[in-house]
Amino acid sequence: MNYINPYEVRTPRKNVKGIHVLYDGAENSFSIAFLKWFDVSKGKIVDRLAIRWNGGEDSPKGYPTATGHPSWFIIPPDLEGVLIDRAIELNEIKGNAKTINLSNKILEHVSQMKINEVGPFGFTTYTTSEKLTKLELDELENILKQNMIFFLKTDDPDDTFDLSLNGELTIKLNFLNSQIDN
Repeated sequence: MNYINPYEVRTPRKNVKGIHVLYDGAENSFSIAFLKWFDVSKGKIVDRLAIRWNGGEDSPKGYPTATGHPSWFIIPPDLEGVLIDRAIELNEIKGNAKTINLSNKILEHVSQMKINEVGPFGFTTYTTSEKLTKLELDELENILKQNMIFFLKTDDPDDTFDLSLNGELTIKLNFLNSQIDN
């Protein structure tokens, strides 16, 4: 892989507090993501849509870069809707739609759970009828980790997942409920 994984693009560090990739076209393509962006003028973290060229063998850091580090281009608000819709379409056509779309649903579920959570950590379950391979589960776990959501891990690996008789998969999750400053 001759490009930087978009989840690892955290420049500028003072602004990028979290990344949720909507589309990753991999090498020689682009990525679109929602960033938890610290808006200095507002003094708070806001959701902003961003895009970047992933790069390839000739340019593994992609574009843009800032002080030699891969970075994001923030999309003007007037263009956000069009790019979000297109990112979702591209996932269905040629991306890893199942994993990214499932991670989007889990992120939304956890964000609703955080509203009622008083402590710094939370626990929830998410049930889906999606059939996931081991590779897809590994990719889902990596995406969720980037968003401070973790598969429940115990000494018994069967504690993380429950597969019902009707084929529904329940995933047990822990999540961090506080803002990360760096």
